[in-house]
Amino acid sequence: MVKAIIFDLGGVLFTNGTKSFIKYLIKTYNLNREKVNTVMHGEIGSLYRESKISRDEFWERFLNELGISEDADKLETEWINQYELITETKDLIKELSKKYKLLFLSDNVKERVEKLNKEHDFISWFEDGVFSHEVGVRKPNPKIYRIALQKAGVRANEAIFIDDIPQFLQPAAKMGMKTILFTNSGDLRKKLLRFLIN
Repeated sequence: MVKAIIFDLGGVLFTNGTKSFIKYLIKTYNLNREKVNTVMHGEIGSLYRESKISRDEFWERFLNELGISEDADKLETEWINQYELITETKDLIKELSKKYKLLFLSDNVKERVEKLNKEHDFISWFEDGVFSHEVGVRKPNPKIYRIALQKAGVRANEAIFIDDIPQFLQPAAKMGMKTILFTNSGDLRKKLLRFLIN
């Protein structure tokens, strides 16, 4: 029986702002796609998401790696502004919260969380959750999924995990969680219904 539903945020509740930001960087500064992807998703990005380097260290290394001269505050604002609320997912969360424990599990940085929460108050829509910058580990490390299950107070087979990135679903599935690959809110609603009715 399903007792808890765990949501990724970027790409599920919000649009994938990092993907959009990468496109913006490539177009604006005429950068190589592979290089930008490596900086955003590689070691520097991971260290920042796990709070192992500070915001200032991240942007210093980011600008240096990409060889661009730009104001870090401007780029940070641009990055965060690429995240737009998916209202259909929000509506679904509000419905589900009446019957199930809802948590979030997100690779995220403090500055983005604070700005988006100030704008939308999205943290209040969940019972609890896990941010990578608070626990010092990110997906797909199994530890972050275990932390989410502990916070939910449920066994793996009593939880559903939703993410838009296939490889981030794999550790959850190995633990025994039901998993859903997010493509859009309508599809998510249908897939959830199948799990919740059975």
